[in-house]
Amino acid sequence: MSGFIVGEGVVISAARRSSVSKTIYAAVLLAVALSGGAGDLWAQAQFPLKVDISGLRNYKGNVIIYLWADTEENSKFPDPAKVQFRDERITDEPCDFPKVALCRRTIQSLQNITASFTFKNVPAGDYAIFVIHDENANGVMDTGFMGRALEARGYSQVLPDDVNPVAARIRFRQAKFGLLEPKSITIGLRYPPRW
Repeated sequence: MSGFIVGEGVVISAARRSSVSKTIYAAVLLAVALSGGAGDLWAQAQFPLKVDISGLRNYKGNVIIYLWADTEENSKFPDPAKVQFRDERITDEPCDFPKVALCRRTIQSLQNITASFTFKNVPAGDYAIFVIHDENANGVMDTGFMGRALEARGYSQVLPDDVNPVAARIRFRQAKFGLLEPKSITIGLRYPPRW
């Protein structure tokens, strides 16, 4: 029997051990933060956030990823035109979320029908992600009559089939997720119908 012996007769498999380790790690961080023993350790905790984008239908243009922090600006989600943001490049320092509500990353030169980017050192907290396939590479999500999206879009925590291609924007609370450990999120894109 392979596994890790915890106590008398209790064996945990390797897969379960990984889950238990993450839970214990999060509980220890929370306990230290609540006790005030290490200052603001919880507020200082930072983790990598990997974003995988699937469902690209071609290699045209760019993919733009918006990482949105849970702030008073979240009522403007997902309209990046209403919030000042910082474009994160590989040579840049990580996004400074206490100072900005939104961090943007543009993936150029698409070479596959999937794309990926890792935001490094993201502070623990609640976030939402909004992704567009900017096929004409103009840097914004194009809209048509009555604000109908003309380019593909996707959100964290929302399946592509749940994104109405014609109307109804997704609210921050629907796309929100907690970052309390290193995380990987996959976002599927939904293209609008061609009329």
